[in-house]
Amino acid sequence: MKSLIAASLLAATAIAGVTAATSQTSTAKTTGAQYGTFGFDEKGMDRSVAPGDNFYAYANGTWAKTTPIPADKANYGAFNFLSDLSESRTRGILDTAAKDPNSKIGRAYATFLDRAAIDAKGLAPIQPWLTKVKGTTRATYPALVAEASRAGIGGPFGAYFGQDDKQPEIYALSLAQAGLGMPDRDYYLGTDAKLVETKAAYQAH
Repeated sequence: MKSLIAASLLAATAIAGVTAATSQTSTAKTTGAQYGTFGFDEKGMDRSVAPGDNFYAYANGTWAKTTPIPADKANYGAFNFLSDLSESRTRGILDTAAKDPNSKIGRAYATFLDRAAIDAKGLAPIQPWLTKVKGTTRATYPALVAEASRAGIGGPFGAYFGQDDKQPEIYALSLAQAGLGMPDRDYYLGTDAKLVETKAAYQAH
């Protein structure tokens, strides 16, 4: 009797597995990932240029001639476009999440946008850091930068560990200029009206 019951259960399990697999296969065929357009944009090519003379112009000439550089950027290319697209999509996700009271990232984003509450607190939240910066000396500066880095706060200099530029067979600690408050150097020294306006607003802020 026990053998019969066991055999029945085994058969039922096998049938259920086949049914589930069939269902999943059917679903996969109808709800597979949907991809947008991708590949190389031939419309951006300039076929009047011989690829052996100037391959960049041959591959991107028409695109470069017809694509304006946005007023808020010093240069523009495919990676800039992808970055803008990603930021736009992220903004959409955050805007939606901010409307959900149960979303942690939504609450964090809504708090970030609550300028009235931020202004009401003034400098109080960062006062401990301002006090440390004001009291730092040449001797204590490295420790301050290290502490700030651990807290996710950037400094005037960035440090990284990698192959030495002059002796690639060894690894060395290198220092470089870290990120600026505005996107790049042109925002500080450029004479374009939009850049000058942005710089003035940044200084006032």
